[in-house]
Amino acid sequence: MATTDDIREQIIAAAKERFGHYGYPKTTISELAEDCAMSAGNIYRFFAGKIDIASEIARREGLEAIRQVENLLQCPYRTSRQRLEEMIYSDLRYTYHLLENRPKVLELAQIVIHERPNFQVERLRREHKAISRILQDGAKTGEFEMPNVARVASAIQSATIKYRFAQLITDQPLEDLERELAEVLTLLVRGIIAKSAVPSFPPTTIPEITPVDTADVSVG
Repeated sequence: MATTDDIREQIIAAAKERFGHYGYPKTTISELAEDCAMSAGNIYRFFAGKIDIASEIARREGLEAIRQVENLLQCPYRTSRQRLEEMIYSDLRYTYHLLENRPKVLELAQIVIHERPNFQVERLRREHKAISRILQDGAKTGEFEMPNVARVASAIQSATIKYRFAQLITDQPLEDLERELAEVLTLLVRGIIAKSAVPSFPPTTIPEITPVDTADVSVG
């Protein structure tokens, strides 16, 4: 017998398929119910409305993106600066490719961010924690200097927000975004690099990061 979680997952899977193929506006609760072989009333037992299903899908996509970049924290042979820069670049590339050439996915993201702007709260909290950990490691090794790790982590998040799901903000190609991000990171890191390292401080270079396949985690 299907559990509550099983039914909820069934609805989400059906919605991802419908939203990805037909688009969010053209999908109805009745169609989702038909796909799940249940009544529309049963859908409402699990979700208050269609936007709540879309918000849950978007929330999961955001968490998957941060899980990908959190893996970079496990690289023991990288400096703190390298891990920080690779984390932000990885996030840019992962989220960019998630929306690239997928108009229905971009449409869904635009609707959710307008209707449910808080869907990224959990993702941003985890991202802040990851950035803080890198900064703390850098402070311990003498690579970074800063008065308050949490505030600096928040500043870095704010300064680089454009480079997460970038197509929601700009139509710049990925190559331009990467070059622009290199300049932003150079400025940010220069502000926290230990004084002893300033004379030899090199600008940020675009890192080589193994691309992540987004096919299994995206809508459509």
